[in-house]
Amino acid sequence: MVCSAENLTKSFGGRRGYALGPVSFTVHAGEIVGLRGENGAGKSTLLSLLAGIQKPDSGTVRYASRENGAVAYVPQELSLYEALSGNANLKFYGLAAGLPFRAIRVRRRWLLKELGLSDKARVKVSAYSGGMKRRLHLASALMVTPSLLLLDEPTVGADTQSVENILHLISHLKTLQCGVVLVTHSDAELQSVSDRIITLQNGKIV
Repeated sequence: MVCSAENLTKSFGGRRGYALGPVSFTVHAGEIVGLRGENGAGKSTLLSLLAGIQKPDSGTVRYASRENGAVAYVPQELSLYEALSGNANLKFYGLAAGLPFRAIRVRRRWLLKELGLSDKARVKVSAYSGGMKRRLHLASALMVTPSLLLLDEPTVGADTQSVENILHLISHLKTLQCGVVLVTHSDAELQSVSDRIITLQNGKIV
């Protein structure tokens, strides 16, 4: 077990009842859990609770590890510095994670290769295509290998090659015993990489 959610609920002002919950499930090491549902079903809310970005109204989230970098969260919104190169972006996130310079260079080189961005490493992100930005966005969260990776629509708007690169890396992380929760509207993507798929409807698992 890398993460366990028990009876999580979350409500928002002006709405009757709970926007999410109660929801309970467990993510195991080396497991990819797909999460699907219509817009407003509570997928992004659930990820933000698992990531600790929001606090649940009730229920608990337990982690196998609370070490720095144990949980990586990749939201839909890109968190990249467009005036900097791909290399510089990854260096920034490596330093923020407390990695030494040598480890940053090694990790950065590997991520850029795995995601097909080696030839764009010195190019400013402002010149990247949408799919390339999605790949670098994922790389920025993986400067430290997490125990739990939370992905909210990591391939949205990406081209076919970018989708393949991203899904390939997600599958590789599974072999490293990383637990993954993947949100995407693409059933084909979920079917291709998930060990198990959970469907949310009106904030509850169905």
